[in-house]
Order: sequence, then structure tokens, then C-alpha cells
Amino acid sequence: MSAVPLLAFLRRELAPTPGRASATLRLTLACIAATIPILTHHIPHALLVMIVMYLITQEDTAATLIGSILAVVGVTVGLGIALLALQIALDIPWLRICFLALFLFGGLFLKRVLAVGALGSAIGLPAALVMIFADILPPQPEIIVEFVLWIWWCVALGLSVNVAVQLLLSPGDPLMLLRREMQTRLLAVEQLLRRMADDATVLPPAAALNSLAIAGMSRPLALLKTAAIVHPWARNRHEKLAGVITLTDRLVTSAVALEAHKSLSGQVTDQERLLRVANGCEQMRRAFDELRLPAPGEWRPLSADLASSAVSPLSDIERTLDELVFALPGPFKSTDDSEAGEKRNLFLPDAFDNPEYVRFAVKGALAALICYFCFIGFDYPGIYTSVITCFVVSLSSIGASNQKGILRFGGAAVGGGLGLIALVYLLPNCETIGGFWLVFGAGTAVAAWINFGTPRISYGGYQTGLAFYKAILQGFGPALSATVVRDRLIGVFFGLTVFGILELLLWPVRATDRMRERLADMLCSLADLALMCTRTSGRGDVDTQRNLISQQVADIQGFIESSKFESDEASTKEIERLLGYAQSVFLILLPMARNENGDAALPGTAREAATQLDSTVARVLTTMAELIRNRQADMSTAVDEAMGLLERSVDVFTEHGGIPNEALRARLVLYHELVVAIKRLALACTNNTREFTAVAL
Repeated sequence: MSAVPLLAFLRRELAPTPGRASATLRLTLACIAATIPILTHHIPHALLVMIVMYLITQEDTAATLIGSILAVVGVTVGLGIALLALQIALDIPWLRICFLALFLFGGLFLKRVLAVGALGSAIGLPAALVMIFADILPPQPEIIVEFVLWIWWCVALGLSVNVAVQLLLSPGDPLMLLRREMQTRLLAVEQLLRRMADDATVLPPAAALNSLAIAGMSRPLALLKTAAIVHPWARNRHEKLAGVITLTDRLVTSAVALEAHKSLSGQVTDQERLLRVANGCEQMRRAFDELRLPAPGEWRPLSADLASSAVSPLSDIERTLDELVFALPGPFKSTDDSEAGEKRNLFLPDAFDNPEYVRFAVKGALAALICYFCFIGFDYPGIYTSVITCFVVSLSSIGASNQKGILRFGGAAVGGGLGLIALVYLLPNCETIGGFWLVFGAGTAVAAWINFGTPRISYGGYQTGLAFYKAILQGFGPALSATVVRDRLIGVFFGLTVFGILELLLWPVRATDRMRERLADMLCSLADLALMCTRTSGRGDVDTQRNLISQQVADIQGFIESSKFESDEASTKEIERLLGYAQSVFLILLPMARNENGDAALPGTAREAATQLDSTVARVLTTMAELIRNRQADMSTAVDEAMGLLERSVDVFTEHGGIPNEALRARLVLYHELVVAIKRLALACTNNTREFTAVAL
């Protein structure tokens, strides 16, 4: 990246955003408050007290509190297991290495298969570090036990101080924050459309559309995850809320594409059409604000033909708004309702069936062991951070790992530079605790400001703070040595190099490839769900399938965010579009499979037609999955034939619509919605595959 684009990127990423200043102030105050017990009681390892605050602090107090509790539990378990292992293997080097490999593998595996993946890191990483420090510290049991106990106390102190500050100054509810995120995106799209239509009443943009596009779905998905833990209402409507997030993000990306298309082509779009779509965004935003769905007949479809092959940024915005109406889950209320909360699972649905998780853990553990052998063999313990680097940058795809690796090294360089400035020019002139707090607070504020940026830069803020604290918190006297900054940079660079080589050689996983494969898996799962609509099955079977599809949606959303650090941007946009269509199909199939509309009341002929229709839906979805998996597959008419059979099945089913049965009429409406959603998905999938084949040829 050249200097001009880099400066433009930094200017955009470091610009003020709603809530960023207050979050920075809270974290800075928490870090300054933590220095009081550290300095008065001479608590060692002060660095740990600070960094756990960066890892745990979120905008909403629920996420911060839950993260703090899980972190204490995970660190306690990890350190306890490590002490037991050292009791057995302290004097046996080869056995200690075996435990190290086991902890690295176990932590990385749990990181992927646990519903709360951070708990796996909280267990595995501290346990592995204790085994490493047994080679760095004097091999005396008393010293090692004291070291482990101080680590636990530092983690507990940092989390306690941070939670206290956050609870006092940040009473944010994740569900309300999620609603605000959606409203911000809708308002940004609305303002762009009004500016393009030369509307004189448009206000200055409340948020940069490009920044929202870069931020993507990471922040809303994190809020949804917390809201689903705290509020049963959000947990019972997780699929609809995930669909709202996907569709709203697609609105933003389509709006950015519309703005770029106009600037490049110079074409003038119909102002009346732009204003109509802008009014649709305003209506949707007010529905969020008033905590209600649009009333029956209040929403007028913006897209005349949802199955049309014409694709443009504006038409995509129109279609997305129409889909968003159907995906809305109802009032964003925080209280419980009549639905019973379903049982939550500790592990992901495919935790022990997907071989990718084992490969992921093997790859990360092997890279960390190579770094361990190197720094032990060269007697250079200062670069032990290379082992930690391999653990933290070990993510689900090359794009995600590249992102974290770049931010880790860049943040370490920036924080190291700030630390050197403080060591050489500022701290020697500070004679009181007030002067130290001024320097400490300024560096913390810089790191915290970066930390509360978009997901594209936030991890760099944590690394900036970590390197800064390593430089100025070396002891309880004046910090004079700069070797810790040098050793950290060397360790991070070495760890990134080792892991990068292994990632390319051993089971390489590109986000763009994985999101296509995962989307195909989701379509196959939807096909199985379609077969449950008229097949006798218990609610437990449907809920199991629902959880699997929800996890596949979450995986695809994560791969979409990771793929932004890979080269195939066009494929990413197409997959995001297909995901939105597939989620619409999911939201229609789910109530049908649960028999919420009285499937048992269907007459025999209607049941036969419905069974045929469900089989056809499954056939269409399976065909689309095969097309996505095999990019150069022969574009036969299989989808068109299946869609024709599907429509004929609906026609047969419609003949029974005159029967005075409320359940039948309600189910008939769902089948008509399903036909539209399936046709839209099939057309988009077919066009996407044809375009890819043309490029490949």
C-alpha cells in the first residue's frame, strides 16, 4: 500500500465515531485506577493487569461482565491444570514439552468448537505459558507457584477494576445498542440516496458510509451474541436478527457501490425512484425506533419483480429493503415473552464431526512448538512472544490470520515507538506520580482510541497498549531499558513468519473458498430442513437442524469479514448477496418445519402436494449447493426444471385454498413466499456460477 492510500485509510479509521470518545475515556480511567494498587502494593506483572482490560472491555456492560467472569474461570482452570502438569513433569523436559503441545492443541481446538471460543483461549494460553516459563524461570517449585499465583491475581485485579468502572460509567444494553447500529446504517443509506436525489432537506451524514462498509458485520454480530445470552427474546429470534444484520450490511455495501457507480459513469438516476427508496429506508428506521413492525398494508414493495435478472446497486437496495420487512423479528424489547428459552449448548453443532477444527489446532500448535524450540535452542527467552503470536493469529482462514498478523506487528511497532518516546524524553522529566499518570494516560488514550475503532484496526490498539506498557512498566523504579521493545518486535515478527509459512504449506484455507463451501453446506442443511416440513419429526430434530444452520450462517458471516483481507472482493459481495437470499429461505422454512401452522390439519390431497413441493425445494437447494461447490460445473437446466415442478406443486396446492381452514391458508401464504424466495436464490446462484465460469475460462 502506497503512502497516499495508507494515509487515507488511517484518516478514515481514526476519525471520531459515536461512542468512541466515551469508551476511550472509560478504558483510560480504568487503567489509571489500576495503577494505584499496583504502585502502592508493588504488585508484579502489572502488564497483565492492563492487557486484560483491553481484551475484555466492550461497549455494553453485559459483554464486559460476562467476558470478565468467563476470563476468570478460564484462567483459573488453565493455571490449575498447568500446576498439576508441572508437579508431574517439572524435572522431565520431554514430558513438559508433551504437556505444552497438549495445552496448545487443546486451547486452539476449544477456541474453535466452544460456543464461546474465547473461553478456549483463556484456558489453553495461560496453561501453555506456564509450561514455557518453567524453562525461563529458575526451576524451583516455590518460585513457579508464586509466579502462577501472581498471574492469577493480576488477571483478577484487572478484570475487577475494569468491571467496576464500566458498570459505573457504561450502562449499555446489547439489544438497544444493536438496534442503534441498525438505525445508523439505515440513516447513512437514506442520507446518501437523498443527496443523490438533490434533496435540499438532507442533513449532513451522521456516519461515513465507507467506514460502515469497512466495519462490516463484526460489531452487530458481537452485540447479537451477547444479547442472545442476556435476553431470551433475542435468543429465540436469533435467526431473524442475524438475517437483519446480513441484509442491513448488504444495504450499506450496495449504497457504496451505487455512489461509486454514479461517480464513474456520470449517469443520472431517476430522482423520484431515489426518493422512494430513501423514504423506504426512513420508514424502516422508524420501525426500529418505534419498536414495531410495519403495519399490514403500510409497506409497499419497492422492487417490482423480485425474480428479475436485472442487477444494479439501486435495484439491490430495493430488493434488500423488501426482504428486510420479512426478516424483522418484531419489537426490540428486552423483556422475556411467552416463548420458553431453548437449551444452550456448550459446543458447536459440528464440534466433533468437522475435521477442519482438528487441522486448525494441529497447525497452530505445530507453529508454536517450532518457535518454542527455536528460542530455547538459541537461548533467547526474550522472544517467547513468538509462541503467543502463533496462538493468537491462528484463525479460521488465511485472510483472518493476515489481518491479525498485520495489526499485531503494526500495533507493536506503534506502541514500541510511543514507549521509546516516553522512556527517552518524557519519564526522565517526571518527578511526581502526577507526571507519570499524565504520560501513562496519554499513551493509554492513544491505544484505547485505536482499540475502539472498526474491526479492521481495533486489534492494533490492543497491541499498541501492550507494547507501550512493556516499555514503561518494567518495574517500580525508572524504566531505562529499551531491549524489551526490541525483543517483542523480533518475537512477533518471528512468530508471524513461522505461522505464515505453515499456514501456506499445511492445509491452507482461504476465506473466499471456505465461505463458498460453507454456503453449499448451508444449502444442503436447508434441503434437509425442507424435508422436515411434512415429515413426521420431533421438535428436537428441527431445533438441532436449526442450530446447525445458524452456526453455518455465523461461519459464513465470519468468512465474509475475513475475506476483506484477501484479493477476491467481487466473490465476497456475491456470496454475501446469496447468504441474504438463503437466510430468507431459512426464515420461511423454520416455522413450516416446526408445524406451527397445523400441518396435521391438512387434507390428504393437500398433504401430497405439500410433500411433493417440499421434495422439490430440497432438490432445488441441493442442485444449487452442487453448483456452488463445483464452480465449473455444466450449467444444465436442472434448476429451471425443478423450479417449474415447484410452481406446478404450488398450483396444485392452491386448489385447496378454498377450504375454510385458517392453518391451511396460513401455510399456503408461506408456500407462496417460499416460491418467491427460492426463485430469487436460484437465479442469483445460477448467475453467480455463470459469471465465475466465464472468468475462469
